[in-house]
Amino acid sequence: MYQPYHPSIFFDPTFVANVIAGFLITVAGAVLLLAAAVWFVAAGEWLSAGAKPPAWRALCALGVALFLGGWLWQIVGYYRVGLTVW
Repeated sequence: MYQPYHPSIFFDPTFVANVIAGFLITVAGAVLLLAAAVWFVAAGEWLSAGAKPPAWRALCALGVALFLGGWLWQIVGYYRVGLTVW
């Protein structure tokens, strides 16, 4: 009989807190950057040469911070779990 493979690492609380949480933060940052890009195009911001709205710049900054922070969280998390060695 076929037994489906269930990777037990995904049920380990240490892995979830250290790696999957970082992945979700990275995805949230990517979604914010995508929303900023849609805003930029839909509002026609690319047509104006002046300063961009502060809310748009804040959204971009938050998106980049979350994306890079989540990526760093994952790298450190893989080290903490023991799946990578320096």
